[in-house]
Amino acid sequence: MLKRIDHMIKKYNMINKNDKIIVGVSGGADSLCLLHLLKALSEAYPFEITAVHVNHGIRGKEADDDENFVRNLCIQWGIPFKAYHVDIKEEAKRRKLSEEETGRKIRYEIFESLRKELAADKIAVAHNMNDQAETVLMQLFRGTGMRGLAGIPPIRDNIIRPLLGFSREEIENYCRTNQIAFRQDSTNVLNIYTRNKIRNKIIPLIKEDFNPNIIENLFNLSNLLREEDAYLEGIAEEAFQRCLKEKNLDSIVLDNNLFGTYNIVIQRRILRTVIEALLGHIKDIEYNHIRDILDLSQNQTGKRVYLPKGIIVKRQYGELIFQTGENQEISFCYELPVPGSLVIKEAGIMVEVKIIDKADFKLFNQNTYTKSFDYDKIKGNLQIRTRCEGDRIFLDKGSKKLKKFFIDEKIPKDKRSQIPLLAEGNRILWIIGYRYSDAYKITSSTNRVLEVKVMHIQ
Repeated sequence: MLKRIDHMIKKYNMINKNDKIIVGVSGGADSLCLLHLLKALSEAYPFEITAVHVNHGIRGKEADDDENFVRNLCIQWGIPFKAYHVDIKEEAKRRKLSEEETGRKIRYEIFESLRKELAADKIAVAHNMNDQAETVLMQLFRGTGMRGLAGIPPIRDNIIRPLLGFSREEIENYCRTNQIAFRQDSTNVLNIYTRNKIRNKIIPLIKEDFNPNIIENLFNLSNLLREEDAYLEGIAEEAFQRCLKEKNLDSIVLDNNLFGTYNIVIQRRILRTVIEALLGHIKDIEYNHIRDILDLSQNQTGKRVYLPKGIIVKRQYGELIFQTGENQEISFCYELPVPGSLVIKEAGIMVEVKIIDKADFKLFNQNTYTKSFDYDKIKGNLQIRTRCEGDRIFLDKGSKKLKKFFIDEKIPKDKRSQIPLLAEGNRILWIIGYRYSDAYKITSSTNRVLEVKVMHIQ
């Protein structure tokens, strides 16, 4: 086993020279086997190990005996030891989770906290081949896709699982061969948790009546699906980047026409990528949610899909828009100092205004956010504001209502009320970021030029 675990560590680059490793140790065969093997390997690499035990406070004296057993063994083996006490029943009530889920979360929170405290590099946990098989079945019963059936990864962030390729039978044989006593958790035989039911009832039934190699087969399936998932994820990430038109903290916009050219397998993955980018996870996102978004992408503009955690998906013109909550209507109106500068926090912009003699004016300074106008054609005060009833912009073929301009340019309704305008009364000089008025163009008879520059600020 020592050679095999060494191979596993090197294959996935789990441990580097002089790493500090936190090892989760419950006192069972799995975690003690892991601790013993890492201790043997630590001198050759070398790396440091610290054992950590979490007492869940569920089994009373039995749990305290487990803690003392692990502490004494670590003293005997010369391994630094840390113990933590948690009332899982109370924590489960507070978090509104099952005791099983709460215990898992608490353990990893403690491991990560200790890792930071000790400036350690990795957290080693003792998941094995049987755990993987149980996880695959659990995911299958819940309803999942390829990623869920890929099960537990050998390495994720700071967490490593060097025993994942070993069966529970091999692990217990190793402990017996090396005369390593281990504790038995009495709750493992109680079929009150989902995993225990799968471990104690379903897998033995499959072994006896269908396939004695079910553990190894499910383990191999998880490896195969993980590799294929990683390959498809790479393709989907490239597709997502090509479809991406806009990305903010609370919204993501995709090119719906380009999105529609991809195979549905890639489309589903793009959608999960978008949702995860907004939420940080895809928990509670089900097959039906993804199906509804795919239907929306092919249907008429204006419809919406409402997802868990407040995500709204809309299709507007050629865009598929994802946002957390409804866009807030903003309204502002500020007198523009000429010359001078103005910060408009509502729009996140700063506006700078200059008056330039025609002889000093250079047209090449113009860009999307810098425009110049014939100042002598402006008769009233200028404002930077949001849209108002009666707004018009004058183009080369006559005036057009601002609303009609927005429709013709296929600007989504949600964005229209947020676009800042440079206006003289109801006459729009500039729809900032889009179009400026032909009525204020600079001509040969222009004497003074009004230059307006807009800069985005944080």
